Amino acid sequence: MDRLVTYIVRFIAILAGFVVACLAASFFLSFLFASTVVAIIPELSEAARPTLFVTVPFLALIIGNLSFGAFLLVAVAAELLGWRSWLAHALAGAPVALYAGWRMAEILDAPGAANDPGLMLLTVAAGLVGGIAYWLVAGRNAGRWRDEPSAPAS
Repeated sequence: MDRLVTYIVRFIAILAGFVVACLAASFFLSFLFASTVVAIIPELSEAARPTLFVTVPFLALIIGNLSFGAFLLVAVAAELLGWRSWLAHALAGAPVALYAGWRMAEILDAPGAANDPGLMLLTVAAGLVGGIAYWLVAGRNAGRWRDEPSAPAS
């Protein structure tokens, strides 16, 4: 029974990490877009802040939908191999984000978007941010559920 609780808690931590990673990547992309708009049109600086409350969760839903399959593969690999390094999770977030960007270009029927280096670098940067956010929530304890529980001290 103890082992089952450990598995359920770990599963919840992985899902929470995925949600936080999607929100972090979404905030990163929304912040860059809002900064670009404000740099071009300075009068929008006050109007750009409240829009983040709407765009960040909405974009996080889209990111989560596009990247969930690739995330599952990476999360299972991280759990089985015991990746606990922030760098491993950040680097694992990059291909997940590239896959999501490729799927988005395919859905929008814009195959040239997948070949745009600036857009793909932005996508990779969002994946790095998402990978670090995942590490903060769930990645630091990856694979610890497999460790044998120590005997209680008497």
